[in-house]
Amino acid sequence: MLEHLSAEEKHVLQELKKILEKRLGSQLIKLALFGSKARGDFDSDSDLDVAVIVRGLTRELRNQIYHDVGELELEYLIPLSTFVISEEQFEFLKKRERRIALDIESEGIPL
Repeated sequence: MLEHLSAEEKHVLQELKKILEKRLGSQLIKLALFGSKARGDFDSDSDLDVAVIVRGLTRELRNQIYHDVGELELEYLIPLSTFVISEEQFEFLKKRERRIALDIESEGIPL
């Protein structure tokens, strides 16, 4: 499912998963690649869109996640567009049929 990604992109996603699993443990509900890289219709300027759905998300935890993502971007120079949301907010967006939630559900590739 990720065969169209470069080896470096795959590595960054694996590193992100490892970091978030360590930081969040069972609070990590879903980690998924979505958007053009998941669909396969990307171009050379496309970034990696990653959804991070967290149980019990706090502002501090959200900031830590964005810090972790920023560190990976600096280390590997691969742009990540990260959508960090609580489990409750994500369920609300799905019920309201908001596009981002529907895209994550329909095209998201679990990491």
